[in-house]
Amino acid sequence: MENAQKNKIGRVIPLHPRIIEFLQSCPRPIHGGYVFGESRRYNRKAYNKAVKAAGIVDFNFHDLRHCAINNMRLAGNDHFVIKQASGAKTDSAFQRYNLVTEEEMKSIKWLDEKGEKSGTIDTYMDTIAKTKIV
Repeated sequence: MENAQKNKIGRVIPLHPRIIEFLQSCPRPIHGGYVFGESRRYNRKAYNKAVKAAGIVDFNFHDLRHCAINNMRLAGNDHFVIKQASGAKTDSAFQRYNLVTEEEMKSIKWLDEKGEKSGTIDTYMDTIAKTKIV
């Protein structure tokens, strides 16, 4: 889906196949138009009404961005793919939305636990002490 964002540069926004299927199943206006309301702008009143009807407390529209970014990360998507999909131009902007929980930190994976050889690491530093024994 293409979207013109606040800086007027269009970009492609990936949609989950179930969302595409849902949107395709929605009735289309006879004379064309938008699926949700009369414009493509965010309708705060309708959103708040839907949140209240769903029984959700303390959840604003922008929280959806946090959820989407974290869900894409938890699904195993690459940092750069998520950054591009979310429209984050800088790492600092991306990091504001990418929240890693303590539980996730406890389940961090280590290379040696995979049963593979770790090999060597190419570094710019020599990690072997160079002392002359006399």
